[in-house]
Amino acid sequence: RIVLPAMVTRLSGEDGHVNPDIEERYARFAQGEPGLIVVEAMGISQSKSGPLLRIGGDEFLPGLSRLARRIHDTSTTKVVPQIIHFLKIARNGWRQTIHDLSAGDIAEIINQFAQAAARAKRAGFDGVELHMAHAYTMSSFLSRKNRRRDEWGGSLDNRLRAPTRVLRAVRAAVGDDFLLGIRFDGEECITDGYSLRDAQQIA
Repeated sequence: RIVLPAMVTRLSGEDGHVNPDIEERYARFAQGEPGLIVVEAMGISQSKSGPLLRIGGDEFLPGLSRLARRIHDTSTTKVVPQIIHFLKIARNGWRQTIHDLSAGDIAEIINQFAQAAARAKRAGFDGVELHMAHAYTMSSFLSRKNRRRDEWGGSLDNRLRAPTRVLRAVRAAVGDDFLLGIRFDGEECITDGYSLRDAQQIA
């Protein structure tokens, strides 16, 4: 069966809520009856994110529930949202990095993933995909560029710590009967990035 991967449509407003344009786009995808639709990335925090869907609070549940129900009413296609955490970027060009995060910040990100996944289940989705690719927060922990000098960086075991804890927290939040996927890079494709051999160990 065909899987439709997550692709940001930029149809969402700045408020991050599901709107009629989003519903129509995914209903049309569902008419083609792929085996699985992965809905475009949804932010798990309350940070402003431009035209990106969000799942970081219960106020987004009504729209997300409508979207899941619309897809299920259209076909037998299964549907999961992709959920993502991204670091802050200021208008003056300053960018937060994982090296700026405290242990408390990391714990909060792990909790945000778990709460967002639980919200996806309450909304009626069939599972959730964790975004750990493309230099976003979890990808940056996995990266060879992660040179933190504590338990969260350096060795591959340490670089895997945050993503693994996210995985465990999400599984605990949604139970064993909920599809759980992870999108991560097969290789980083940057100078001194991790290779396919590293990716095999990460997988």
